[in-house]
Amino acid sequence: MHDLSAVGFVVLDTLCAHADAMPPKGGATFVRQMTMTVAGTAGATALDCAMLGLDVQVATELGHDPMGEWLLSAMTAAGIDTGLISRNRDVQTAMSMLPIATDGARSAFFVPGTSNTFTLDDAGIEAACNARIVHLGGTGLLAAFDGERSLTLLKRAKELGRTTVFDLILANEETIALVEPLLPYIDYFVPSIEEARAMAGGGSPAEVASWFKARGIKNALITLEGDGVWVDPEQGDAFQLPAHDIDVVDTTGCGDSFTAGVIVGLAKGWNLTQTARFANTVAAHVASGLGSQGVLKDFEQTYATMENWPLKETQA
Repeated sequence: MHDLSAVGFVVLDTLCAHADAMPPKGGATFVRQMTMTVAGTAGATALDCAMLGLDVQVATELGHDPMGEWLLSAMTAAGIDTGLISRNRDVQTAMSMLPIATDGARSAFFVPGTSNTFTLDDAGIEAACNARIVHLGGTGLLAAFDGERSLTLLKRAKELGRTTVFDLILANEETIALVEPLLPYIDYFVPSIEEARAMAGGGSPAEVASWFKARGIKNALITLEGDGVWVDPEQGDAFQLPAHDIDVVDTTGCGDSFTAGVIVGLAKGWNLTQTARFANTVAAHVASGLGSQGVLKDFEQTYATMENWPLKETQA
């Protein structure tokens, strides 16, 4: 059995830094660096978990194109089991072009591609549940898998006694219709505060977390961008942990990497405070470089910096 099964949104990101404006028509803007990364709410989380030492499988769909080949080779090179990745000859691999501003903010040109066509039949769902932790990432961009198939996955995972982790992407006030039926089957919910507020209709982090817990979520870990994370556990009092005080290069993949840190902590049996602290440190490593893996290396190096990197003052 795998440590993690990551199901859902995988995208090839191409990034450049730094770019605060579009180049003039017919002209060029010189930038310091460009890269390609395995990205997406399932893809980046899966690769980061593999880099941090977990045994990972991924279930998604890629096109029969150079982008799909590159993603497949990158995940295979990281030791990820790609046996549940289907290939589509008619639709291109999901892909983004991301100019990164000098403050680390990102904008995106995005082709959904195979994120729209990915799905799993019953046998695929059974295989996707062959892991201690099942992570569904990308609800809202999984046109064929959102709804009944996603609900079947999470229900089956809980029937088998798996731990479930859930994140989504580009959520708005309409996304809650897809998400609400899933909530009773989610052990760890890891959205950004912007996405969570959009679905809950506003409120403070504490109010938003309570809103979701009242609808079935067991543990809410709401990322607060540069202000760290708000954690409302199944048992005990809610708390906030600060982010590391770093020079931000690129915020792409920070939420996905935070989720990876949560999954690693769960796999190691840590309590939720230690888990969230480590997740903040993983996200800081990603924010310190370009792309969804940033300067992340391995578990030992990341764990060592958890105590050494400075923290911001917690915001009220």
